[in-house]
Amino acid sequence: MTGRRTNSESKEPLVGGFAERLWQSSCAGALALWSDTSAAIAALYGLALFVLVGIAGVAFDYARLAGMHSELQNAADQAALAGASQLDGAAGTCSRAATAAVNLLSNQTILANDGAGKAVTVTLETGCDASGMVRFYQDREKATPATTDAQAKYIEVRVNARVANYALTPVVGAFNSGNIGAAAMAGLGSSICKVPPIMICSPDPSQPFNAAARVGQGVVATGHSPGVSNNQGGNAGSGSNTTWAPGDFGFLQVNDPNANNNNAALLKALAYVNPPIDCVKVDENRVSTGNPQGLYDAINTRFGIYDFNSTGNGNVLAPCEGGSCPPAPNVQMDHVKTGNSCKINNSAGNGGNGFKIPSNGSEFKPVNPGGAYDPTVALHTTTPAVSAMGLPRDNCHYDTYNTGTSTLGLCPGGTGRFGNGQWARQDYFTKYHNTSRPSDWQSISRYRTYLWELAGNMPSAGGPTCGTSIGSASRRVLTVAVVTNCAALNGASQPVVIDEWVDVFLVEPSSDSSLRHNAFKDAIYVEVIGKSTVAGNGTYGTQNVRRDVPYLVQ
Repeated sequence: MTGRRTNSESKEPLVGGFAERLWQSSCAGALALWSDTSAAIAALYGLALFVLVGIAGVAFDYARLAGMHSELQNAADQAALAGASQLDGAAGTCSRAATAAVNLLSNQTILANDGAGKAVTVTLETGCDASGMVRFYQDREKATPATTDAQAKYIEVRVNARVANYALTPVVGAFNSGNIGAAAMAGLGSSICKVPPIMICSPDPSQPFNAAARVGQGVVATGHSPGVSNNQGGNAGSGSNTTWAPGDFGFLQVNDPNANNNNAALLKALAYVNPPIDCVKVDENRVSTGNPQGLYDAINTRFGIYDFNSTGNGNVLAPCEGGSCPPAPNVQMDHVKTGNSCKINNSAGNGGNGFKIPSNGSEFKPVNPGGAYDPTVALHTTTPAVSAMGLPRDNCHYDTYNTGTSTLGLCPGGTGRFGNGQWARQDYFTKYHNTSRPSDWQSISRYRTYLWELAGNMPSAGGPTCGTSIGSASRRVLTVAVVTNCAALNGASQPVVIDEWVDVFLVEPSSDSSLRHNAFKDAIYVEVIGKSTVAGNGTYGTQNVRRDVPYLVQ
């Protein structure tokens, strides 16, 4: 056969032959390039080498700088969070926060090579101000520096600056990073749990409430739109549907995942000894709405008064009398109980069952004897003698005390619903403790009187008469938020501004009987115990839990 050979006939594979020829051609080209002296290839690479080394050096040292800054920033974050954990507003807050920020800082910087060691440090400064390395502010925008422990809501920590000496960048003229620092700002997010979410409008929004200076002060706290009692001709200082006034009380928002509506969650929060509700924010909250009358009924369970149906679908208070809402170990009330009913009976006359104020003229009705206040003078001067008497209100909150004035049932001096702590001590101790009294009975508060009675000095007639079990004395204690922006509130339109959280003592159950000599209907009466130990820095009762979580602001 003649002609061109096919691949199957060839003794030499076609691919192998092509590779061999390509290798030979490449070798020849390389030898030619090596022997070629007509171009400046070596010089060009020599000139580029400086730039290439500079770029590599900048990249290497920038990575060191960035890494060191991250180390410093992490340290600042941790120091700020440690300091924020101490922002409880109590005495020594700034000092404790600064000490925590410095002493709990254990971060290291591996990439700093300035000879100052690996530890990241903060210079300790314990003053409440916005200067130095540890600074305190009232707001997260840093517009208003803090000057007191109570004002220190946010902490900013600045770590001491460090230097990274460059390894390769000096080739391009830079030798170190200069001082590199970092700063972080943190606050404390706080909530209180299992605490009735009550708010009261401040008597003077321009001034701090200062619970420590108001210990023993009685407060007649009215609903947002209080009704006027039949025995009170005026409604001085009361609120309306759109305006909140000093002494108005409302409720902060709560959330119960199992409740059908907001009102049901509020009822549980106010009545249940272990309410199944989420926590209430300490820092800010919104006003919640609900059925006012049901809320008074919920509070009255703490006295062993169950003024609602004990059965019925959807009645969240139905389980109360069965043990969910036990009464406090009450000592005395101004109500007496007749029959088997555990409801309030405000009808006239002595008939009917339930809790009612005696209507035979023996209810407590103090009269002002004139002159300077004297706690040793009896104020109930009419006959017959008082037949049922609980711990009384401040004298000026009875409309029988300041007769002949235009402020019946309100305290003078512009305080109105906020009293002066002057109550009928002689009348109360004469009735129940005439032979044995505490040594300071002439100045003692109602709350301390209550605790003294529970400590082995119970009157023989004391104790609740309804309820399947008795709760603790803390059932007579509420934690309330004193709010300063009530004038701007309209429903739940905006968050409330809380000046202070205050513990108060429930003096008496809520009752609208005209024989109570109230200035207002729909009110609760409390006495200031002091700054809250639940929403502040103190010991907690078995029903109360506070949760504090520090968080970074920037």
